Amino acid sequence: MASLFRLRYDSRWGEELFLTGDIPELGSWNPDKAVPMEYVGPGIWSVSVETRRATSLQTEEYKYFIRENDQIRWEDGPNRIFPEGKDHTWDWFGLTERQTMRGVAVPLFSLRTNDDFGIGEYTDLPKLGDCCVANGLKIIQILPINDTTAHYDWHDSYPYNAISAFALNPVYLNIEQLGVFPPIDTLALQARYDIGGKTKAYKRMRTMLNAKDFVDYPKVLKAKWNYFQIAFEQQWDTLKETAEFRQFVNDNEDWLHDYAKFCAERDGNGTEIHLFLQYHCDKQLREAVNALHDKGLLLKGDIPIGVNPGGVDVKSHPELFNLDVQVGAPPDDFSAEGQNWGFPSYNWEAMAKDNYAWWQRRLQVMARYFDAYRIDHILGFFRIWEIPKTAKSGLLGHFNPALPLSEEEIEDQGFHFVKSKHLRKGLDTLFILAPNEKDKYIPRIELQKTKAYQALNEKQKQAINAIYEDFYYRRHNEFWKQKALEKLPALINATKMVACGEDLGMIPACVPEVMQQLGIMSLEVQRMPKVFGHPFVQTEDLPENCVYTTGTHDMPTLRGWLTEDRVRTRQFLDNLDLDDRKVTAKTLKKIMDKHLDSPSKWNIYPLQDLLDLDEKNWSPDPTDDQINVPSNAKNQWKWRMKVNLETL
Repeated sequence: MASLFRLRYDSRWGEELFLTGDIPELGSWNPDKAVPMEYVGPGIWSVSVETRRATSLQTEEYKYFIRENDQIRWEDGPNRIFPEGKDHTWDWFGLTERQTMRGVAVPLFSLRTNDDFGIGEYTDLPKLGDCCVANGLKIIQILPINDTTAHYDWHDSYPYNAISAFALNPVYLNIEQLGVFPPIDTLALQARYDIGGKTKAYKRMRTMLNAKDFVDYPKVLKAKWNYFQIAFEQQWDTLKETAEFRQFVNDNEDWLHDYAKFCAERDGNGTEIHLFLQYHCDKQLREAVNALHDKGLLLKGDIPIGVNPGGVDVKSHPELFNLDVQVGAPPDDFSAEGQNWGFPSYNWEAMAKDNYAWWQRRLQVMARYFDAYRIDHILGFFRIWEIPKTAKSGLLGHFNPALPLSEEEIEDQGFHFVKSKHLRKGLDTLFILAPNEKDKYIPRIELQKTKAYQALNEKQKQAINAIYEDFYYRRHNEFWKQKALEKLPALINATKMVACGEDLGMIPACVPEVMQQLGIMSLEVQRMPKVFGHPFVQTEDLPENCVYTTGTHDMPTLRGWLTEDRVRTRQFLDNLDLDDRKVTAKTLKKIMDKHLDSPSKWNIYPLQDLLDLDEKNWSPDPTDDQINVPSNAKNQWKWRMKVNLETL
């Protein structure tokens, strides 16, 4: 079998990288028989090793070394062990002298340049790349860019509600590169197509939309569609005959035609314009990614856990989804009543029949553009929070899969269970009935906040607290671990992208075990420690294989958080040993300096936090810079940079 090894190392001229290990295929630790690696850039070395052994390399040891002018330099630290469940791995040279890579996180729609049309575009990524190069950043992380066009209103600004898990969003197309205004030599043809008039109208609209301090998503989308139609009418007859277009359609026929048909039915037009737009989305984004790679940068995407319940994926493959429930998240720091995303859950049993082919293909399509990806809500592969279709609040949800409790188990754990008393309808209840299981029960999330709980005596409270703790934090550990290991290896091995899990919130102990086993990078947020008893992340708590950040798109900016919670601010600054208790750019810089000392492989910072290091960039109200408020189901995703990338 073949095993793929990839190594991140920014080499100097004359350096060569080699792989060796304790089996003959890796040279049996003999440097002269080691396997040479190939530079595939940017800063990435790779080699595929064929082994004659019946098993994979999962129990074998290996290591990298550098050869330069006949001198050998081994990486530091103990020998590496090939992770179980993977036929490829991603490493960084040096285990103790590792190169921490730094990056920036920003939604594509938030970028601003002189030539935009009121929203960030695929063609803006190389300009952002120039800023990264100038500031020593290596990674650009963006939010999902799949097509979300369902209503042509503010609902479509929500990037996690894709109508297709494969199609890119046309709203990010650059109109001029789309070729709406082709050079026409004769005055007759110029008059026929009114190129001059359309160009003037386009510039007026672009100026108006670019002058806004936010992304006016509905207006941008509507205006761009006028030019999409013009470009299509001008180019379609020629484009459809080209080999490049035919190759694109052929490579994507398993999802592209279903998507185009869905959009045609939505808009009342033909399928051809949607094929045309997807071709150009792919072309513009791939050209932008190639430009980033030429600058030595990596692009990290975001793979949403859910899909639009009325979208093309559900319509084309209804057997892969559970349409009688909706998914979300239990109550947490983001939302006191939990979150209801409105997405269907996955029918994992049906997906397993073809080894999760839909998920594998989804990742393979995204791998055309991304070097790494964020697995949105990785807990969904262990268990998902399902909410009844009739409920709006996430408080009446439950985990699926789960091991519900029988009456006997509840009684055996010291709680006298009475159906009529503890199973009342609504939020004032201690247990909910387990779906599809007779006489089985689930402790209601946050039952301690109910009136029913307050009416219990102390002995009853202690008993039900023990049941609750066991159910949510211990009972399912091995069960959920096996469920994740049934799914995740097939997905992680489907591409060469680096997998990063969003593992915040109510984390069972099995989650870090599985992520470590499969080599999935964890997400660590400075203000959200995962070690019990620590108010904030301590550097020594961080795993090496993680993405460390000051915040996410669901949180206030660092400045906003420090401003809104003065008690936590004082604790936080005391924890960091900072003398200055005022929220100033100088304070923010000191916090960022502390952040840089982490042992994490990747440090990625929200763009707002980087911009706030200069007070001239500050918004009057820092809450204006928060991209999403999870408790607000009608949140408009519209934050936009106030300074152009050219100026930055």
